[in-house]
Amino acid sequence: MKLLSFPYLAFFRIIISMNPIEVFCLSFCSKKSRERIKQIHFHAYFAMISTRLVEPKSPSLRLGFSRSTRHITIPFQLAPRWARCEGRRFTGIIDGVKHYFRSMDDDYGTVLYSDIKKSGFQITNYILDLLQKPLENLELDLNLIDDWKGFIADPCLKSVSRIEIFSKTVTSEKLSVLFNNIENPWHVHIHSKVEGRVDPNSIIFRSVMLIIYETSWITREHLLGFNGKYLCFDKPTFNIELIIEFIRQWKNGNNTKFVALKMSRVPEEVMNRDRYISEFDAKPWDPTKREKCYIYEKEITDAQDIVADLSEGLDFERDDGLLATIRLRIKPRRNLFQFFVWHKRFTTSY
Repeated sequence: MKLLSFPYLAFFRIIISMNPIEVFCLSFCSKKSRERIKQIHFHAYFAMISTRLVEPKSPSLRLGFSRSTRHITIPFQLAPRWARCEGRRFTGIIDGVKHYFRSMDDDYGTVLYSDIKKSGFQITNYILDLLQKPLENLELDLNLIDDWKGFIADPCLKSVSRIEIFSKTVTSEKLSVLFNNIENPWHVHIHSKVEGRVDPNSIIFRSVMLIIYETSWITREHLLGFNGKYLCFDKPTFNIELIIEFIRQWKNGNNTKFVALKMSRVPEEVMNRDRYISEFDAKPWDPTKREKCYIYEKEITDAQDIVADLSEGLDFERDDGLLATIRLRIKPRRNLFQFFVWHKRFTTSY
């Protein structure tokens, strides 16, 4: 194959311009082609397992190299009957097992099926190893996973940093078992109603950013035990006393990691401005002490120049000099509560 005889730089430029399915096919041509591809160290745009991608719904791997190139989707299931005579066919050997693959293109990328049942993780780990790329994202309805024990046991889940759970209802046991197999969760979004008690010491509450959309299962211990940076709730059931206890815990403690508590659709009683002024001797914004807007970390937002206007906020300082702001925004059926900690009061980037 002439391509493999090209100098490294030329080979590199050709390979990174290819779509994922083309790289995958090329890797099966020979051991040499596979090893040369592994030398590239792709900076893939995303690698995720989701239950939202195909019908009938089941876990699927999706991989893309950039926002502009086509992606590859690999369902953890056999091809549906209607697809078994469509697309292109090719073979590949993974861990000594020969797969007969069938690939079909749509407007956005390629869907790839294997003829071997329960081979999803085998193919996933082959691709991740080929591209030297960890699995980063999970987007799951946990109730759609048939082989639950086999799914959570796969070691590729340990590297996941962004998790979104959108089951309508999930048991606390299933949620805890999933997170016990993940080493460093970064973004965690839980849309589900959780049945049963979740251990306040769970790694869930050590996530850098934790967003809860259904809060009936969240307790005082969960809130006060949060040990990440950003904590967000939609339609919380907390009363003002618990919010004040949370803020007082931060004020009287030495937590230098926490950044923000954000809540939307909060109860009216939480919006008592005078109560926060009296509890924390909070003052209106002083432009000499901090900027008008809080700029989010780019690692959190996955974007640039995301800011929160806190000019109407109430400020107070902790004994170690850290400044905090409480901002209340009253809207019909959409009350917003924000509590920010200023780790950097002024920045030249704004």
